[in-house]
Amino acid sequence: MKFKTILTFITLIIATSSVKAQNEGFAVGAQLFSPAGISVKATISESAAITGAVGFSINEFNNSVSVQTNLILNGDEDTFNVESGLLRFYYGIGLNFLISENTDNGIGIRLPLGIEYTLQEQPLEIYMDIAPTINIEPSSAFFLSSSLGVRYFF
Repeated sequence: MKFKTILTFITLIIATSSVKAQNEGFAVGAQLFSPAGISVKATISESAAITGAVGFSINEFNNSVSVQTNLILNGDEDTFNVESGLLRFYYGIGLNFLISENTDNGIGIRLPLGIEYTLQEQPLEIYMDIAPTINIEPSSAFFLSSSLGVRYFF
């Protein structure tokens, strides 16, 4: 129910917006997969941004919160020749924090590699990435996380 309300709210904002496309400033949105939850982005230059995500996992075995933060660098805007909007790749480095109710909390280093598309007539960004992650605490482990999301720039 809450997801439908948030999705409806985002859709209304997009439908009533008459702003030109922007991929600068501060953005908030939703992210699927690892972690599923809220996504944010703050651009710090034309080619760099700080991103983050907070996700919750609630089930009968373990309740947990996952927090990710990344410094991402965007590739050249002319890499992909799209007719409208802006399509570019990004890469970066970040941290993954896992706060868990029934297991040890964890910290990991992640290397996100992804692609983002900014719509031409709306301040909206769609992205997807994959991030090789190495847990460094409480024990070493390697895994891949992936995400797919959408953000609205304010």
